[in-house]
Amino acid sequence: MTQAGHDILVVGGGIMGLAMALELHQQGASVAILSRDFAAAASHAAAGMLAPRAEGIPPGPMLDLCLASLERYPDWVAKIEALTGQSVGYWPSGILAPRFQAPDASSQPADQRSQENQAVQESTQGQWLTAEALAHYQPGLGAGVKGAFWYPEDGQVNNQALVKALRTAVLDLGVTLHEGVGATALRQSQGRIERVCTAQAGDFQADHIVLAAGAWSHDLLPVPVFPKKGEMASLRVPPALGTVQPLQRVLFGENIYIVPRQDGRIVLGATSQEVGFAPGNTAAGVNQLLANAIALLPWLADCTLEQTWWGYRPATPDERPILGPGPAANLTLATGHYRNGILLAPITAHLISETLARRTPALLPPFSYQRFNRPPNPDALGTGKPRPYPTPDSQLPTPDSLPQPTMTLTAAPLESATAAIPADSPLVIAGRAFTSRLMTGSGKYDDFETMRQSIAASGCEIVTVAVRRVQTNAPGHEGLAEALDWSKIWMLPNTAGCQTAEEAIRVARLGREMAKLLGQEDNNFVKLEVIPDAKYLLPDPIGTLEAAEQLVKEGFAVLPYINADPLLAKRLEEAGCATVMPLGSPIGSGQGIRNAANIQIIIESAKVPVVVDAGIGTPSEAALAMEMGADALLINTAIAKAQNPVAMGRAMGLAAQAGRLAYHAGRIPIQTTASPSSPMAGRINA
Repeated sequence: MTQAGHDILVVGGGIMGLAMALELHQQGASVAILSRDFAAAASHAAAGMLAPRAEGIPPGPMLDLCLASLERYPDWVAKIEALTGQSVGYWPSGILAPRFQAPDASSQPADQRSQENQAVQESTQGQWLTAEALAHYQPGLGAGVKGAFWYPEDGQVNNQALVKALRTAVLDLGVTLHEGVGATALRQSQGRIERVCTAQAGDFQADHIVLAAGAWSHDLLPVPVFPKKGEMASLRVPPALGTVQPLQRVLFGENIYIVPRQDGRIVLGATSQEVGFAPGNTAAGVNQLLANAIALLPWLADCTLEQTWWGYRPATPDERPILGPGPAANLTLATGHYRNGILLAPITAHLISETLARRTPALLPPFSYQRFNRPPNPDALGTGKPRPYPTPDSQLPTPDSLPQPTMTLTAAPLESATAAIPADSPLVIAGRAFTSRLMTGSGKYDDFETMRQSIAASGCEIVTVAVRRVQTNAPGHEGLAEALDWSKIWMLPNTAGCQTAEEAIRVARLGREMAKLLGQEDNNFVKLEVIPDAKYLLPDPIGTLEAAEQLVKEGFAVLPYINADPLLAKRLEEAGCATVMPLGSPIGSGQGIRNAANIQIIIESAKVPVVVDAGIGTPSEAALAMEMGADALLINTAIAKAQNPVAMGRAMGLAAQAGRLAYHAGRIPIQTTASPSSPMAGRINA
């Protein structure tokens, strides 16, 4: 079942998804939202602080973004409250940042500075209050507190009330919300997201997709967003204190923040734990919150512990969000807001609506996903620092045995010379995105250590495994399932050794179960091989088509190994296969690309990725296949049986990148006569 009919589909039902849906709807778009689990959204793992200054964000694009969003907050929350009649607890209360050690005098405004300059510095760095002055602002702080910075322009909002009101607003306005429906894949074709796949409600189609899936975004795209778990707690002020809320300002401590609510609750937050999606509060986490809070504000020890909870913040390596156009023409990204999701909701909604209106706000470019995926630079040659995540070379070892190239650059720096090279889109197979366009095999290596190093050096993210040989512990395959880190490599089970469609179907089912045992619960990939020919190992076209049709019906993402037959490739694509994999020449022969004309026809006709498989013997042949327009390569024997498999693995990885770049660059036309490199006009004549 495929659901369509909306202009925009927002993947993610947390504060970002809701805020953008509201803005886009009010701009006249028809909007639908997929919400995996409203209760698990990062907006619940927050205290609602609006604290760009108290957070100590240094001057630059991130601070500019946060301040622009804070400026929008009063009008934005007023709009939401007017739409819903619900209070969101916006409170421009100012924030105190107590310190147990007084700052150096050099960090304070000098006496000779003008009052105007001093006011500017205090607005960004905070006004320092001594312990004596602090007692008038907030009594009851711990005896060790030496003073506090005061940020009068920061504040807070009740994040839970805000998200609830936003949800009410979008529903009341007619936005379609699919609760309990999480995206499992983004199906891409010809540079566009064709469908958003879900396990609960079939596929969804829309003119444009906005990815706002928070910490789960990396499940759908190779963007560097990962979960950081935060544990929180709330206290209730006891009646004995004689006031509903004795704490009137947010306290932003050095290892705790304490946020008062006007209804008498006090929110404590938050831990920051890199534990993946591990659920639940821990004794250590809650103890840390309570101990730090009581040390800062001792009378909290008399409050009642009301509630504990947790959530997953979407972090990025530089702790800045990913905003703007994505790697597909109809995909926009709004994820990775980490600690500042509540604060950045208004500006994110505004910027994304501007982007979809084909405008590029000045604030947006520094937050592009492409900052993590820049073109090669001199450091990639081993002469400097490694390139940032997630470019393939940053994940590769450089074994001492590899030859290290040397080069003298006499022209402009490579960084500037490659500035005009666009970042490549990811390889997308059955909705799953991969950075590398090289797949490798796991067979024929002399030992597991050589295999591990060669695979790492190649930069590949997909490795094939012969299911029958692993299941039977064939020589060279014992322990293969444990030999690689399958949390980092996507397993491609293959049906090697199967001579009939029936055998291949049975082995494919075993492969899916094997992937689950290795922790890849959602891995439904299978490389389909039906090979009755023992001498040339040529695939059976009829058996391959029969097996593919059945496996597609069973929910497999089928990657069929075939002869370079354009008609068969089209039939397999129409049957629902995720790729087609024509052979360049017989398996392991090293003959190179012997079927170039037919492979070219397959590439021109296919709407699914074309993976050239088998026969490639050298990096030049690998580059040739990519220059023809192939989407990816699968290479095993040429690496495993090379004299130096590790060096050859790296060479093949680089060849795949070079061939892909050359394909996009466009080769010169072939001519029958020479054409001089230097112009003939203006030459000196004797």
